[in-house]
Amino acid sequence: MKKFYEKSELWFSITWIIIYVAIMGNLRNNFGDESIFSLLGVLIIAAILTIFILKNNLKEKYGLVLCKNAKRFLYFIPFVLLCSVNLWFGAEMHYDLAHQIIAMITMLLVGYTEEVIFRGLLFKAIEKDSIKQAIVISAVTFGIGHIVNLLTGQDTIATILQVAYAIAIGFSFVMCFYKGGSLIPCIVTHSIINMTSKISIHNEDQIWSYISAIFIIVVAGSYALYLKKQEN
Repeated sequence: MKKFYEKSELWFSITWIIIYVAIMGNLRNNFGDESIFSLLGVLIIAAILTIFILKNNLKEKYGLVLCKNAKRFLYFIPFVLLCSVNLWFGAEMHYDLAHQIIAMITMLLVGYTEEVIFRGLLFKAIEKDSIKQAIVISAVTFGIGHIVNLLTGQDTIATILQVAYAIAIGFSFVMCFYKGGSLIPCIVTHSIINMTSKISIHNEDQIWSYISAIFIIVVAGSYALYLKKQEN
């Protein structure tokens, strides 16, 4: 795996994107997020990537270090706002206790893995040639990657909205990583958003889907622009 990485970081990252989407798309579609199979699938992928990064002393390169000077990043308050959306109408268990725990751990690991792949591997692979392209491609592919949720039976309109605000979140995440050198705030935020999606109570009025999507786009987009103005 190291030889493949050294030969082409870009193709290494693209390969992992394909592996992740193929495996997790199928597992989540066939068994659900509450299944032990989905949990094991993402756990294995996360473990392989983490061991590779640590073994090859790539922890700092891929942001698996603490962020310094939180004040400079507004104490990540915009990320806290993004985390609140899933709990606007309260929380409830969607499964029995055992499966609820499995679903939430699965989603936590999904958040971690997607950040390492899209914000870590892909961004750093492209950054060497063009920072602007790296920022755009990392954010957009992350958003488009959520189309995989159609395979889990998610509504088409809901998926389109998710892709739109995921792109906005992607921009805020990649700017945070680029300016701060730490992926931890992005991992924590992404994981919390994913986990709370498994206990959220959804308002059946479709207007709230649009309101929440617009809220996320405005908050994430504004934060991305703010971070863009900060010095590296």
